[in-house]
Amino acid sequence: MVALSYFQQAATYYQQARYVDAIQHYLSGLKYDKSRYHIYADLAKAYEMVGKWEQALVYLDKALKLCPDSPTVLRRQARIKEEKTYYQTLISEIDLVDNPTQQFDPTINTENSERPQHIVEYKFFKLTVEPAVTPKTLWYICQLVEKTHDEVGSHLDCYPNNQVRISIINTYDAPTQTNLPKWASGCYDGDILLKYCADGEPELGVLYSLIRHEWTHLLVELLTHGKCPIWFNEGLANTIARPLLSYEKLSLQQADKNGTLPTISELNQPFTTFSVSERKIAYLQSAAIVASLINEGGFSSIRQFLSLIGNGIPLEKALRKVYDMSILLN
Repeated sequence: MVALSYFQQAATYYQQARYVDAIQHYLSGLKYDKSRYHIYADLAKAYEMVGKWEQALVYLDKALKLCPDSPTVLRRQARIKEEKTYYQTLISEIDLVDNPTQQFDPTINTENSERPQHIVEYKFFKLTVEPAVTPKTLWYICQLVEKTHDEVGSHLDCYPNNQVRISIINTYDAPTQTNLPKWASGCYDGDILLKYCADGEPELGVLYSLIRHEWTHLLVELLTHGKCPIWFNEGLANTIARPLLSYEKLSLQQADKNGTLPTISELNQPFTTFSVSERKIAYLQSAAIVASLINEGGFSSIRQFLSLIGNGIPLEKALRKVYDMSILLN
């Protein structure tokens, strides 16, 4: 009974996106009951959500020892291995500099002593990280923002004229409430807000993808004055943030097989109206469509399409002017 109580509370915390608390309760419950393979698998999923790939894989191995043929565990293991490889490779290929420039001058705000903030005004952005991370991590984040500014700006030929405000919040034990739903890790509403959950430093590969996602939304807003169709905006942000991984492509294939892939008109309604499973497919389908558009016409066609939309050209007319519509009808 003691173990079950911990496991039930862990599941509740996971649903609330309180992943560190979920991990702690799963571990506490496992002190009393080590016989349930699905608990190890769920613990691994919680570790996945905080970017601790190695720990996740350790507990999946434990799950497989108890149930070697579990399709859920095997599927989860394959997904986490792919995520680990992608995100670690992503950061390893970036030439992050260890020593900061003289322009880098972080300020630690200790007005709230329980959650001190780092505040940095660096070049074209103002970054707030709560609670404060190590100076080295903060410098790495600044470099990731600068790289995003250059690379995504080059894709869309757009660079903000005004200072961009970026807030990054660790939601673990956070008194600060954000307006983000629990399924979202970031938003752009004039400023960029990102959130992660960890009992330590953020996982830089995941954070870099989140920055690229929301930065794309910022540029699309500037280029189209808020007129961009939802599916195109989300699909472009997802595609620029990172490519679809194998398990995501498999989800699309399964939805296609089941006849549940959304149409363009369905994708153009607010994603908040979808159920959790529908929203997942909507994001993936949007990314797949935009990726096909980029493959067909490159980013020059993306820029042309955004320009037409920004000038008030209707969606269907803009698509027909820029693209072969057949790729959207398959």
